[in-house]
Amino acid sequence: MSEREATSRARGTGRRGYVDVPWGQVHYRTAGDDDAPVLLIVHQSPLSSATYDTALAPLAARGLRVVAVDTPGFGLSDPPPRPWSIPEYAAGLWQAADALRLGRVHLLGQHTGAVVAAEATLRDPERVHRLILQGLPLYDEQERQEKKTSYAPGYVPDRDGSHLRVIWDRVYGLYPRLTPAEADRQVAEYLLTGPDYATAYRAVFDHELDTEALTKTGIPTVLLHGDADLVHRFTPVVRAALPHAPLVTIPGGTDFVADEQPEAFADAVAAQVHASGSEETAR
Repeated sequence: MSEREATSRARGTGRRGYVDVPWGQVHYRTAGDDDAPVLLIVHQSPLSSATYDTALAPLAARGLRVVAVDTPGFGLSDPPPRPWSIPEYAAGLWQAADALRLGRVHLLGQHTGAVVAAEATLRDPERVHRLILQGLPLYDEQERQEKKTSYAPGYVPDRDGSHLRVIWDRVYGLYPRLTPAEADRQVAEYLLTGPDYATAYRAVFDHELDTEALTKTGIPTVLLHGDADLVHRFTPVVRAALPHAPLVTIPGGTDFVADEQPEAFADAVAAQVHASGSEETAR
């Protein structure tokens, strides 16, 4: 499959590019040396790999090759031909990794991306050195059903621009600490995705992650996120479901800790990746 990298640079020092996949193209950001350990990142919905722009250079400086992809239908990636399930997103992630010529990776996923990353690990554990879950939402059946009918209802574009206010209010309702510039970026991401930005959310609500099977893979797994992350509320449930996974929290970090505290985030992530290398050498 062909690969075309753009020469433009993002807010970090990474390169941007596209790879061809069966349903179109996947957009990605990357930084670091080609022979460094690969960290493959899957973002939260309905945003994009831009969430990690600021952290690209710090991660690369710590000896990692970072590849952050836009989930199909989000950011600048083409959408799938129909709404996908979580197993389909997981399969699509490995197709993108194949197109990028990635072998075995350290896999980091956030929120929706954490569910996709965990399922991708279940599908092909031989491809994963270490799984880093940056906020794993483990809904019980009641909450999944409630959210399927009420969460992220979308917006209707209108000539008076009132839909922009709907998006703005949603963004600030979720994240009141954002600056206007940060909120602007999120509004732009929502507009890129389109009025129905909840397709990946619904896939999560329809999916029940097999945490017992994930544990049985034996893949080293860590829970790593800011202690002010919205999904931090699931931590007791996730720790009970994944008792082998240690918890690393970054003080004061929100859902956007990679953007807010890129050096601390890079320190925490790189420590996990390099620990994995040391463990494998010791075996």
